[in-house]
Amino acid sequence: MKRCITENLPLLIALLIIVSISVSAEDSKVFYIPRIEGITVDGSGDDWGRHGFRVEFLADPDGRVLPIDDFDVKFRLGWNQQGLLVLATVRDDVPLEHESLSRLWRKDCVEIFLSKYVGSSNRHQVVIASGADSKYKTVRQKIYDWRHQRDKTSKLTAQSRSQILEKGYIIEALLPWENLGVEPSIGIELGFQFVANDYDGDSEDSSSSLRVAWFHGLDPGQRLNMYKMSLSEKPSRPVLFRVYRKISFGEYTVSVKGSGELIGESVALRTKNETVSQGELETKGGRASIQFSLDSKKFADEWPQIDVVIAEDTAASFEALHTLDWILDRYIYTLGGRAAIEKLTTRVCTGRFVNDLSLTDPPLQTHPLKAYAKIPDKWVMILQVSRGTEQNGFDGTVGWTQNPDRIERNNGMSRSWLGYILNPQGALRMLDYFPGMTLEAKDTLRGNAVYVVKTSSQSRTKNRLYFDAKTGLLTQIGLAWELQNYREVDGIKFPFRIATSRKGGETYFAFDKIEHNTPIGDARFAVPRAEDVYADAFQGIEDSKVLQMLQCKDLTYVHEDMNVPCRDGRFLYDFIIKNNYERGLEIGTFTGYSALWMGLAFQKTGGQIITIEIDKGYGQIAQENIQKAGLEDVIDSRINDAFKEIPNIEGKFDFVFIDAWKPDYIKFLRLLKDRILPGGAIIAHNVTNHARDMREFLDAIKNDVNLETTFYEIGAEGMSISIVRK
Repeated sequence: MKRCITENLPLLIALLIIVSISVSAEDSKVFYIPRIEGITVDGSGDDWGRHGFRVEFLADPDGRVLPIDDFDVKFRLGWNQQGLLVLATVRDDVPLEHESLSRLWRKDCVEIFLSKYVGSSNRHQVVIASGADSKYKTVRQKIYDWRHQRDKTSKLTAQSRSQILEKGYIIEALLPWENLGVEPSIGIELGFQFVANDYDGDSEDSSSSLRVAWFHGLDPGQRLNMYKMSLSEKPSRPVLFRVYRKISFGEYTVSVKGSGELIGESVALRTKNETVSQGELETKGGRASIQFSLDSKKFADEWPQIDVVIAEDTAASFEALHTLDWILDRYIYTLGGRAAIEKLTTRVCTGRFVNDLSLTDPPLQTHPLKAYAKIPDKWVMILQVSRGTEQNGFDGTVGWTQNPDRIERNNGMSRSWLGYILNPQGALRMLDYFPGMTLEAKDTLRGNAVYVVKTSSQSRTKNRLYFDAKTGLLTQIGLAWELQNYREVDGIKFPFRIATSRKGGETYFAFDKIEHNTPIGDARFAVPRAEDVYADAFQGIEDSKVLQMLQCKDLTYVHEDMNVPCRDGRFLYDFIIKNNYERGLEIGTFTGYSALWMGLAFQKTGGQIITIEIDKGYGQIAQENIQKAGLEDVIDSRINDAFKEIPNIEGKFDFVFIDAWKPDYIKFLRLLKDRILPGGAIIAHNVTNHARDMREFLDAIKNDVNLETTFYEIGAEGMSISIVRK
């Protein structure tokens, strides 16, 4: 199986998946962390007493929490001469931790982020699982080093211990100052963030776990999404609550959620002239909670400044803002007006995509592009790159991408930001592209006042929209793409340049020509067919039944980049036949696409191949595909852990194909090297795009005198072929 990371995606796709950051006014506040002496990191917390800076309420960015008897998190901070001290108490009724040390964050654990200052590249993350899960029984930790190379003067370390409670656990940790290269003293400011994860096993997807934190942003791993901490003698007041404001169409709500000790406290919403609403914090799931709504009839085009007062102390202040309806109506008017936009039916854009980055070779790369769009929502962008053609599109039903290696179904293209910009009537359908709009704040962006609108989109690139307060135009989508150089075409303003700043420079779309209402047939937006795009890969394949499966959408589109590209499959097919191999082994079947290619080849040589898949669901799909292809006599498909299955297989092999979990490649090499016949081959997939995940394996096959290794790049993913010397 393969794992996809952004930096390995084709050029255009990777640039559509840039993470945005959220920063609020509270980031400027400094929280004071007290010095505490006499602390032993043993997991008990008894020696803390009532000392430390306390955070008693954590939630996800939207204020979501679980009942207190299900999942509840509190933590304290202190410091001594050795390092930063952290004490976390977690109530969790279902302890489930991830088996892999590198994926502890996917299930029950806490995460601690620390940097030299907010925004510093000298930062790291410590992920700690308590051992409350009976499968593990001991604390485990993983440290992620995000420091710049110049700051890596020593190896990162951390002390952590845990205590298991009846329903939950305590984690105590010390993060040494040596990690940051600082000497502790009163007044030093640091960047800090804390996260806790709860996974109850109610979904097979562990990414659905609740992630609560003392933060309001999307990603605490981002450098700016941290709080300022100052070392001191006395702590700041404890954090007991959080105030959330939500402004949607015709609705303005303020909610307060917090620690149970606040239940019964008075809360009031006040404008400059009056108290518009008041009440008391009530019990909800064991916590304090209250919500207020402002009267939309009373405030027509502008919401007033609101102060939130808890127990006569001002807990939060929200500035006056125009309503969301007013902002969007003004945007449509500024573009040219509803009537003019409704006259547009198609749009054709001609231009170029430019990489202007000092880190690339060459530093300036220009790729011709052409884009087509048709109402209500069909679109396609075609980009010519050095290796061939890249396309993204939506045919009205299916979103898709194509690059020189693959055609993939990509539902994100159905409502992508690029589709929105190209859509001739996109401004009239903003809610389709950016659902769940809420007005967040008025802020400053590149020196200009902007209205910040948050959306419920799952794509982080589209989670914020920025409307210029002076012109009314949409000037930025997410923290990535700037909409620049608006010009009028056919009475409608359109951004002729869409740019993003990146390390070493910028990348941008530059349009030279925009045409409207040109007839465009629906075939222009159809999902490309593999047999047309990659005709050379299928040439000469005689088995029509298997050929249809190798070309079909069920295998190549639905399962996307978890299968080998068809040209890589054809390479394996030709290689097996050329060398007349007769006994093969594949590690990592997935749904059987590569196995079909190799099975056809072994059918020609009179041989057989055993393929092993650890995932039961995918393994069963593979077996069904193999049976459907009529290759069950050639392909022996097994569902098991390959490390357990391989020792049960007798004899030697003359061909091995590894396409599994990348860090395990070195283990498979050690397990199998002595079982490969002289002249036999060990082929590994993804040696180019996942090279950093298999460095030990790559070093081994390069330096082993008994192996003759060659690297091939049929596509962007790469393969290594290591022949056992005779």
